[in-house]
Amino acid sequence: MKKALLCVGNELRGDDGVAIAVGHLVEEHMKDWKVFFGYDTPENEFASLRGYAPDVIVVVDAMSGFKEDTIEFLDLSDERTYIYSTHNLPTPILLSYLRDICTKTIFLGICVLLENVLHFTEGLSQSAQHSAQKAFEKLKELDAILED
Repeated sequence: MKKALLCVGNELRGDDGVAIAVGHLVEEHMKDWKVFFGYDTPENEFASLRGYAPDVIVVVDAMSGFKEDTIEFLDLSDERTYIYSTHNLPTPILLSYLRDICTKTIFLGICVLLENVLHFTEGLSQSAQHSAQKAFEKLKELDAILED
């Protein structure tokens, strides 16, 4: 099974880079996953994703609107659902484009405090570092399910 991880975020905006940190963990420890770093323009990776032709795509991104430290796989199959992303392209729209590439597209949201993404700040807060590790553990659980 070909598995892809699309990481969305901007490392220069503090905790908005939490998904990029998850991508680095996956690259280092889960060699059967191909990681695509979309940063704050994930649509730039669409051609590469199409060329890779994965069986499943997991999109990981920081989000707000939930309790900090919430890490959840969210069903965004209803494209009218809106998740408060820190990027210009609403997450459900992004996923609708990705479903043209791969019908098994999953969103993994990592909730961060909005005030930790509003300014230019390099590096993750302690809380976001912990959340990145928790998100990595959730991906390992998903990987075990996908392998069954």
